[in-house]
Amino acid sequence: MTLVVSFVILFLFAASPSQAQNSYSEFERGLQLSEPQRMQVEDIRNRYTDEWQSLRRESARKRMELRELSKNPGANAGKINRIQSELQELDAVRHNSYRRYRSEVSRTLNERQRQQYNTFCDQERRKRMHERSFGPGRYGR
Repeated sequence: MTLVVSFVILFLFAASPSQAQNSYSEFERGLQLSEPQRMQVEDIRNRYTDEWQSLRRESARKRMELRELSKNPGANAGKINRIQSELQELDAVRHNSYRRYRSEVSRTLNERQRQQYNTFCDQERRKRMHERSFGPGRYGR
């Protein structure tokens, strides 16, 4: 038992700072934004938040509609295809919106901050893609 506890303590102390940085707000603090930068980033985020929420709601509505249609063996294939196409369009709009947001935020940062920001965003994107491919917590089943 003491061996296990020792291993856990060793692991906690040996964990890299990037592993300890598990939330965006912690990451943002690590960027050491100046007050004007922080205000600019907050303004940018606020401008995009409403758009993202609206897109998420619309996507959820379309997925529910698609789920209901898929339960019906006699569902109109054309309607199913149309909704799938609309979902793909919403994903593209959301992706483009996020790219615009990321670009705007990036322009407020200095070179060091921009490099940290881009690295963080790329890592998060890869994690999300991996989770979509394999699902969270499905390892070893």
